[in-house]
Amino acid sequence: MSLWLIPVGIAAWFLVAIVVGLCVSPLLGRCSQAREAAAQPWTRASGAHEPTWQDRQVSPELLGAGAGIARRDQNVTL
Repeated sequence: MSLWLIPVGIAAWFLVAIVVGLCVSPLLGRCSQAREAAAQPWTRASGAHEPTWQDRQVSPELLGAGAGIARRDQNVTL
């Protein structure tokens, strides 16, 4: 075995490591940005308000026959 293969092999591994690093670094950067974004607390948009219980009520027209939703005044037992 020739001695020139040792430096050529080391150079080849060095180039492979650089190419893999250049290919993987954008992926790791996006993963890091996603992790930081997920760690941020949720904030409401400016001007948004907490809906009142009246805003959350279903209109009686939607609770027609066969709707499958019990009205508040119905006695439902499970």
